[in-house]
Amino acid sequence: MKKTWLSVPVTAAILGGVFALFSSSLAKDPDDVPYIDDRSTPEALIQSYYNAITRRSYAQAYSYFHHPDKPFADWQKGYEDTLSVEVLTGSTEPDPGAGQIYWALPVAIQSTTKDGKVTVYAGCYTIHLTNPGMDVAPPFQPMQIESGSLSVSDKAFEDAVPKACSR
Repeated sequence: MKKTWLSVPVTAAILGGVFALFSSSLAKDPDDVPYIDDRSTPEALIQSYYNAITRRSYAQAYSYFHHPDKPFADWQKGYEDTLSVEVLTGSTEPDPGAGQIYWALPVAIQSTTKDGKVTVYAGCYTIHLTNPGMDVAPPFQPMQIESGSLSVSDKAFEDAVPKACSR
């Protein structure tokens, strides 16, 4: 288990550290949380997703899905009481095939609601990227969330990241 920003390039590591610093406190004003939009690794993508939720930039967060399973308004309602989210990720390796690359990413999140309730969730995200050498005509499709499944965990946040995930 590692913090997302420790497993990405140095620039993203610095940004992730700044995100962790701001989001770990109860940032009541989304303007106090630095903007992050990084799709360079599965870990950075998930970090960016939850950064957007913490900043209440729901359109940005929703854009990280390849094929959202809910209409935007319904999806957004699920986060209306969320104040902030912290993220930890486990290890993942690419699973390439037929011009597509997938990752099964273990994740734990710690969500704080506007009334101060803290809940830990654990689960897995499937991340998708068209092989960059094969994405030659518009529209460009960046790395995206293919699917995700999280459930409430009774473990401490630092211990909640699953050991592995399968696609």
